[in-house]
Amino acid sequence: MSITTTSNLSPMILQSLAPSILYTPTPSCNYRAIADSVSMPAHGGTTIRFMRPRLLQPATVQLGNQGIDPPSQVPQRDLIDATVSFYGTSCVLNEQILLQNQESVLAWVSDKLAVAMRQGEDIILRDFVVSSASRIYAGGGSNGDNPSNLGVSDFSLVAATLDSNNAFKFTEGLLGEMKIGSVPIKSAYMMLSSTELQPDFDALQGQGFSSVWSYSSNVSTMPTEYGSVLNVRILTSSQAPVARGASKNGRDVFYNFVCGKQAVTHVSQDQYSTKLIYRDPMYSGALAMNATLGIKFAQGQAMTQDTAARMLVSTSAYDPQIV
Repeated sequence: MSITTTSNLSPMILQSLAPSILYTPTPSCNYRAIADSVSMPAHGGTTIRFMRPRLLQPATVQLGNQGIDPPSQVPQRDLIDATVSFYGTSCVLNEQILLQNQESVLAWVSDKLAVAMRQGEDIILRDFVVSSASRIYAGGGSNGDNPSNLGVSDFSLVAATLDSNNAFKFTEGLLGEMKIGSVPIKSAYMMLSSTELQPDFDALQGQGFSSVWSYSSNVSTMPTEYGSVLNVRILTSSQAPVARGASKNGRDVFYNFVCGKQAVTHVSQDQYSTKLIYRDPMYSGALAMNATLGIKFAQGQAMTQDTAARMLVSTSAYDPQIV
């Protein structure tokens, strides 16, 4: 009896595409999330100007009974400018890709271009605050490096600095619940840190660190929130800035941005905040062979309250580069 097998009658198509696309690991965009947002009006020039009135001296002079006015004050203000710049990226797709691929290439390329734009916004803002914010170097840790790893005293120092500058906190204080392990959460500043420091935060359990899972259920949290130390709530991202091997003893140096409300402002442009541009192959050349897909956006940024932000520079208690 002759049996026909795949050896002599093989399938004409050997692969079949799965019905769903696998997720792409993507860094969290924390800097854009905590920044104030302002839109630049169209036809309004290249620069947006922020105005901050200064405080007047408190009225502590007694008027007396002589009818003499005390010396008058001159109101003053600070002006802060942010200039909008333009950014973009694109992909060129040959018509044969669009014709012969099983999946919807234009759909997932469009999605990844949108992600690239959001990451670009965040990285631009991240690099801006790293270069602009005043720095505090950690010294409360125990690794003997300069700067040291983060200790509770470092969180206390940076919070006291912002409190002394009359910075506004992001969140209101919230009580715990009648549940095992629930803790009250103070009104807090935000710290944007690296996912690589999460073991350091865990090591501060019992010394002031509260993991996000111990918050009461009525606390609103961001997906990237890891926990809090005293009145500083911590957001982590793999996209946070790190200077490799830059410490005194060759450890990685982490730049932890701690801020209150309105410390940094992101500026978008009316009619230009996000543009997804598709050009059919018909418009690409004499033989209409290549389609283009791109994004472009406009962005500016400013430290609108520089006294409400500090860069807490630290190393890690554990660094695999140090043997």
